[in-house]
Amino acid sequence: MKGQKNSLYPPDWMKYARKDWRRIFAMLNDNDIEGAAFFIQQALEKYLKAFMLQRGWLLRKIHDLDALLDDATEYNPSLELFRTLCKRVSGYYLIPKLSDFY
Repeated sequence: MKGQKNSLYPPDWMKYARKDWRRIFAMLNDNDIEGAAFFIQQALEKYLKAFMLQRGWLLRKIHDLDALLDDATEYNPSLELFRTLCKRVSGYYLIPKLSDFY
């Protein structure tokens, strides 16, 4: 979606995150586990960015959930509870294509 990457308006990021969250279920219904995993990462990334933008964070082009969580915990240390989840889901961002195996 054009402009999504540059928006500084937190509700935009929430809207995009909710859209990705809905895609997770569509992918699961289609037995596309890899696609669902990718959109889990995307949704969490956008939710974290929305949270931080609401608090004055300067938008950075970054996709690593662990690094984003580092920034988010500066605003709310209790988010550290999600460290294991973010480490695991970060690996879903770059899923090998089927063509990589042929």
